[in-house]
Amino acid sequence: MYFKKEQDYKAWVATQEKGAIGGGLLTPQGGEDYVGAIPAIRAVLYFKEGFSDDMREAIAQCFDDYQVYAKDYLKWLWQGTPPTSEKDCTPFEKVKPIRSIFKNYKPMHPITFLYTSGKERFATGAWEFNIGGLSQWQAQKKNYQSNLTFSMPIDWVGENSKAFIELFIKCAQRLKAKHGYAGYACIISQIRSDKNEPTEAFMARKAWAMDVGNPYLEASSLIDGIKTVSWLTAINYEWFNPIKEEEALNSELPMNWFIGYDYGTGVVIQAGTLPSMGSVESDPLPAPYVLLNRVLKPLRVEKIGDLHRGNYSTDEIPLIKGYLANHWLARFDIEDDQKLEYFTKLQDEPKLNSQYAFLDRRIDWN
Repeated sequence: MYFKKEQDYKAWVATQEKGAIGGGLLTPQGGEDYVGAIPAIRAVLYFKEGFSDDMREAIAQCFDDYQVYAKDYLKWLWQGTPPTSEKDCTPFEKVKPIRSIFKNYKPMHPITFLYTSGKERFATGAWEFNIGGLSQWQAQKKNYQSNLTFSMPIDWVGENSKAFIELFIKCAQRLKAKHGYAGYACIISQIRSDKNEPTEAFMARKAWAMDVGNPYLEASSLIDGIKTVSWLTAINYEWFNPIKEEEALNSELPMNWFIGYDYGTGVVIQAGTLPSMGSVESDPLPAPYVLLNRVLKPLRVEKIGDLHRGNYSTDEIPLIKGYLANHWLARFDIEDDQKLEYFTKLQDEPKLNSQYAFLDRRIDWN
C-alpha cells in the first residue's frame, strides 16, 4: 500500500522499530507500508573461499555466535543472490540448522544465504546476516572473493559494544579475513533494492561515515585493497606490516583513542569508543576516522565502480555511481597541512576505557 498522506506515514512509522524508513520513500511513486531501509551498525568481512568443510564450519560458528543475540529477531532465510522471486524464502522458524543446509551444497556450488528480520519477507530490519561464500571453481580465480556481513540495531550496539567487537574479531579470526570494517550503515531491502537505493543515497549525504552499497556485489572490486575505514577496521598482516614499518603508529594513532587487536592473520583497529555517524549537521569528518584514513589510505582501492545499480537516480538525489562512488571513497581525505587540526579535534573525543574496549588485549604495533 502506498501512503497518500503524510500523517498516514507518520502513524505507520510509530508502529515500526526505531529508525525504520518506508519502502521506496524517495521514488516517484512514494512510500509503501513496509520497512525499506533502516540505519544500523554493520560488519563486513572479506575472505578467500566458502567451499571447504573447514571454512563452512567457520561460517557456521560465526552464525552460531550471531544467533546468541539475534535469534529472537530473525524472520526469514533467502537462499540465492539475487533472489529470483519474492517467494524464494523460508520463515525462520521452519529453517533447518545452517550445518544441515550446508550439506545440500557441494564444493562446486556457492553458498549465498540472507537471514533477515523484516516483518514481511521483502522488508528489511536492523538484524541481518548475509553470507556470500565462493564455490571451488570461483575460488581458483583471482577476481573473486567471499564475504560475510552481519548487522545489529544502533541502540543495541551502544549498550553492548564490546559484544559486537568480540563477535567481529572472532569472525575475522575464523574466516582468516583479508580485510573488513564495521560501523554505521543503511540496511536496505535486498529484495527490493532498486526502490530503496535512493534512501541510502540520501542518508549517505546526511551521514558521511555511513557505509554505502552492497558488500556482496562489491567483493570483486576489493580484492587488492580496502574500501574504507570505520569504527572497526580489519587488515591482514601482509598489508598491515608495511604500513606499520613505514608509520610511527603510536604517534599517528594515539592509544587514548585507537587500539589494535590481533585476530591471527591480521589486526582489527578500533577507532573511538563507539561508531560515529559523521553527521553533516555536527561532525561530518570524525577525527578518529580521518586520522586512521591517513594511515591506511595506501591500502585503499582507487576506484570501485558503482555503489548503486538501480534506476531511480534524480538531480535531487543522485545515486552513488561512477565518479560519485570514487569521490565517496575519498571522503575522509585531508591535506597534509590539516593534520594538526584533526589531532587537536581528536582531544575532544571520548577516550577509550575498559567499558568500550578490551584494553588488556592491545597489541604493540610499533
